[in-house]
Amino acid sequence: MSSIYLASQSPRRKEILDLLGVNFEILKCNFKEEILPNESALEFVERNTKEKALNSLAIIQEKREKIIPVITADTVVSLDNQIFGKPVDQDHCISMLLELSGRSHQVFTCVAIADLLNASSEDANISFEIVESEVHFRQLNGDECLRYWKTGEPIDKAGGYAIQGLGATFIEKIVGSYSNVVGLPIFETCRLLENKKISFWLK
Repeated sequence: MSSIYLASQSPRRKEILDLLGVNFEILKCNFKEEILPNESALEFVERNTKEKALNSLAIIQEKREKIIPVITADTVVSLDNQIFGKPVDQDHCISMLLELSGRSHQVFTCVAIADLLNASSEDANISFEIVESEVHFRQLNGDECLRYWKTGEPIDKAGGYAIQGLGATFIEKIVGSYSNVVGLPIFETCRLLENKKISFWLK
């Protein structure tokens, strides 16, 4: 029997939980993300992750699925207090990459584990952690950004690049957690799992 739901379609997050030996199953959550006016990257990832968790708990309740905790996460790229989400098309991706070119930017991930108390989402309990990493890009040109887009890799990636893929060729160095930039910070995720007494490979 699964010990937790993963409310994410991200293959990277699934791979990390598989690596950690967590017994989980995917919960489909069609939560619509929206950045509020004047909202910082830090505020956005926290609010978005918590709202996604509450939405997931409501789905569990409504469908009368197994009442077990759910893990949610959100990752954003930020440069000069501007949030860089997933590219909407080729031009958007190239524009983002050229803005990141030759500069350092921040990657924020909020990861949360939520569960129901008394089988009611109104009594939800949410534990979360927010992690920040700094990523240094080398200088890029438009041609290589276009060629990168055509590989298909950037399509569903925050900031338009994947550190675990070909996008790693753009990165000079990272200060902080690598797994955070991938999309699920391992150290903090394990700490949340441990606090919730959810088994992983060490337990």
